[in-house]
Amino acid sequence: MSKGSRKKRATRPWQDPAAMRNFGDLLAPSHSEDDELSLDGYEVRRIDGLRAGKEYVCPACGNAVPTGEGHVVVWPIGDSDLRRHWHRHCWRFEVRRETGVSE
Repeated sequence: MSKGSRKKRATRPWQDPAAMRNFGDLLAPSHSEDDELSLDGYEVRRIDGLRAGKEYVCPACGNAVPTGEGHVVVWPIGDSDLRRHWHRHCWRFEVRRETGVSE
């Protein structure tokens, strides 16, 4: 093995303990996505794929939200009987449409 390849290998991030120390920040959920999903007057809960145990129908597109796919559950504040399971991207479109935000 040449001397240069050893040096290159030693600079890989997963071999640097200092770089791995802050790895937890990468795994933390981003708050920007939560901001994109919030809408006044509605309670929004993110459901990760591991907790999605049933298949639902998205009210926006009419397609299935399959078992094991991450999605959001949305309901008007104070009326949890009206909760619906949405694809995350469908709910983002709904939030943008309601708030008048365009890409």
